[in-house]
Amino acid sequence: MTREAIDGIAAPDGAARLARAVSWMLLFAALHGTFRYFSRRGLLVVARLVELELRKDVFRHVIRLPLSFFGATPTGDVMSRMTNDISAVWLFLGPGLLMLAGTIISYVLALGFMFRISVLLTAISLVLAPAVILVSKQYGKTFHRLYRNVQETLAGMNATLQENLSGIRLVKAYGLEEHEADRFALDCEEYLRKNVAVAKTSAVFHGAIGFLAGAGIAMVLLAGGWLVIRGRLTLGGFVAFNAYLAMLSFPTMALGWVINLVQRGGSAMGRINEFLRLPTELSMDETERSEAPEAARDGEAALEFRNLSYSYPGEGRGEALRDVSFVIRAGEVVGLAGSTGSGKSTLLSAILRLYPVAPGTVFFNGKDINGIPVEELRRSVAFVAQDPFLFSDTVLANLCFGLEETDPETARRAAGQARLLAEIEEMPDGFGTVIGERGVSLSGGQKQRATIARALGTGAKVLLLDDALSSVDAETEQEIFREILSLRGFRTILYSTHRLSSLARCDRILVLSEGRIAEQGTHDELLSLRGVYFDMYSRQMLSRELEAST
Repeated sequence: MTREAIDGIAAPDGAARLARAVSWMLLFAALHGTFRYFSRRGLLVVARLVELELRKDVFRHVIRLPLSFFGATPTGDVMSRMTNDISAVWLFLGPGLLMLAGTIISYVLALGFMFRISVLLTAISLVLAPAVILVSKQYGKTFHRLYRNVQETLAGMNATLQENLSGIRLVKAYGLEEHEADRFALDCEEYLRKNVAVAKTSAVFHGAIGFLAGAGIAMVLLAGGWLVIRGRLTLGGFVAFNAYLAMLSFPTMALGWVINLVQRGGSAMGRINEFLRLPTELSMDETERSEAPEAARDGEAALEFRNLSYSYPGEGRGEALRDVSFVIRAGEVVGLAGSTGSGKSTLLSAILRLYPVAPGTVFFNGKDINGIPVEELRRSVAFVAQDPFLFSDTVLANLCFGLEETDPETARRAAGQARLLAEIEEMPDGFGTVIGERGVSLSGGQKQRATIARALGTGAKVLLLDDALSSVDAETEQEIFREILSLRGFRTILYSTHRLSSLARCDRILVLSEGRIAEQGTHDELLSLRGVYFDMYSRQMLSRELEAST
């Protein structure tokens, strides 16, 4: 149309030809704008949908990874891959692919028209194309490496940030705000250095592409001008050819940006795939799927350990559990005693398959736990950990966590059993009070009682308590333990605690020492043995007497 308009100006019917050319150009402009609107809207929305599904799939996968993964992987690294890396993938799938498609279409259409105008000029304009491809390929490898460094540095920076926000009380208690600020500043400076390296490389790359594009235009102007002077090309054709060449200038310059997005997205997807390739607890169950066993009846074995030994991953670490064997009957209340590091928490974790155990070593209701779907197993057990965790939600939502639906009556009853009901009712909004991240607005004792109430509310037939009342005063602990003992015969309870006086009313007590069952029996039987339990109990009583005397 440009060639038609310029060449037709001097013709007798120049005005008509000019008007016709302009009309066609307006029509093509409208079609082009419409196409760009729908293509951008369609592709960008599809890219966002892919991003949505990727985020959901990655989270669903990560949350089902074994506990050992979270012990070995910094939380900041996980967060970085699930946020920044997925955003980098979207940038490639959305704007990146859109620009790539636009570049390809522009090249195909423009080159087609350019060949129609002048094969010679088109060939000259493509002389430097191999150089552009070579530069793009070479710098593409460099960008991939640099972007991976940037993403790994960002993950480390996120890890530092997450640690400080989670441990802000400790940071303030030790007056280390300035120290931690300096540590984070070092991470930020390292992140800056990595990004500056990317920026410098990108500047060289874009400069090289810009020079090659400019050199190509200069060559075309020289050759095209010579052809026009010789009469082998019309002025309109030469102007139209340069218009097509100008049309390719932006896609050529944008090629560098597209390559950046491709390499960044590829690097990010590689980091995401590192997580997605890890086997989940569910995938490890697939070869042994079965229904959860029926609850054990009174007198039957609810929990049984047969010569279980376990070592945590890592060189130089001894066995956390050694040849542990015992049976707990349905409806029994069994205490678990032992010094710090004796293996109590590891033993409780083994029941839930939080750590892998060898087949034939742990049985739940008469069935090997490795043959029970992990979700079914954990739904059958209520667990209260040493470190109480609460979500930034209402009290009611936290107490009903683990239930299929929110049940205010169940929450109220469980709160009463945990001696927390009166304090909840004194809160500004009662059960509707939002307690902040990790229950920051509650005391340590309140958080522990809330987690106990949450476990009691599930109605699970097996209850595991891992030093769950360490932050509660002795009197309140006795009151809560009386409520727990009232469940004797209805639930099987394994109660680990450092306060041995609470274990006196248990049906039996298992005493762990250096990962082994050193002794077992009732409170009186163990005292009469004058062994490990007797020594621990005597020290506690002496300590209590000294505290009382002072």
